[in-house]
Amino acid sequence: MSATKQDIIHSASKMFKEKGFLETSIQEIAKDCSIAKGSVYKYFQSKEDLLCVVFDECQTVYFDRAERLKKTETATPKERLVHQIVFRFQYFIEYHHIMVDFTDLPITQYAAFRSLRSHVRARMMEWHRSLLLEVYGERIKPFLWDLIFIYRAILKDYLQRIVNEVELLSIEDTAWFIVDKLDALVEHMTRSGSTGLLRRSSFDKFIHSGSSGWNNEKERIAEKMFSRVVALLKSWPGGTARRNELQEIAQMLGAEITQAQPRKPLIQALCAYLEQEQELRSPVIQLKQIVLEE
Repeated sequence: MSATKQDIIHSASKMFKEKGFLETSIQEIAKDCSIAKGSVYKYFQSKEDLLCVVFDECQTVYFDRAERLKKTETATPKERLVHQIVFRFQYFIEYHHIMVDFTDLPITQYAAFRSLRSHVRARMMEWHRSLLLEVYGERIKPFLWDLIFIYRAILKDYLQRIVNEVELLSIEDTAWFIVDKLDALVEHMTRSGSTGLLRRSSFDKFIHSGSSGWNNEKERIAEKMFSRVVALLKSWPGGTARRNELQEIAQMLGAEITQAQPRKPLIQALCAYLEQEQELRSPVIQLKQIVLEE
């Protein structure tokens, strides 16, 4: 039998869906197609390349169906949002080894997958934005990006609960619960005149994390966070001797994070020392997170 590229993608999609990426081998995919293992590599250089194609097709189908659902619905905007959440949960549960588990895979640092992930993130966030604006209108614009990120976080966490809870949650009840809480949040932020914390730049950083542009942005943020630590130490209220000691540690940290290949264990140790001081803990933790992020 001579399998086509699409035959291989179909088999890989089926097996990734059933078993997950890590538990599926190229040999098993080839066997499912009734071809030799080497034939798979005529089309795909690696299993990671194959997953990229499978994931791309899977998320494309998701957006196509979500768009079709949106266009054919005659319900109220709020009911349409609930139905979109229900559909999202149903689809992501069915394809959770592809649509959910990929975030925990070691290939998240794989260049081709990073690019695909950024594209999907951007499309998903834009989808959230359009749905929320359709339901709540112009009044949410002052805090739009905060609401999008909050909505995304709620969806992600409740999806994990639905997938992993021993006593299964009702998908429909969960969707209505989420929208009910969104209603309360929007009303509160509107009445309080909230302008939110996040801006479009937060979206851009989230979408492009891992790219070369984001790496440059990380350096800028790290410099800013380190400058905040230095400024706090200049006005340190805990005594000259202790301030001098902390400043010396901070100088060592500053020198290390600017190295081409910073030593992570040393950064961890220096940050742990500075974190002992309550006034420094938050900026140091944020600095460490930025510097040590892969």
